[in-house]
Amino acid sequence: MSISVSFTKSTLIVLEKLRTDGPMCPAELAKESGLAMRTVTLALKTLQSNHLCRKVPNLSDMRKPLYHADHAKVRELQRNIEIWRSMANIQVPR
Repeated sequence: MSISVSFTKSTLIVLEKLRTDGPMCPAELAKESGLAMRTVTLALKTLQSNHLCRKVPNLSDMRKPLYHADHAKVRELQRNIEIWRSMANIQVPR
């Protein structure tokens, strides 16, 4: 499965927060990252559509769903980024 590489900076910030800090609700993500709630919501939708995070019910407060990063997919994305970076540095002989 191919992962889109057209992520905004905000989407990458949200993904990194989920990866490093663990499951969070959108309000916590907005507060921790300093991003607007609308921006966080859009970033989460983008991450979900690319299967990089998943939404699960928060059993302590059902109004605040938690979002988890899919660590396997994040590692795959990081590997692909490293490959693309190395390919970009290769000079094609004429």
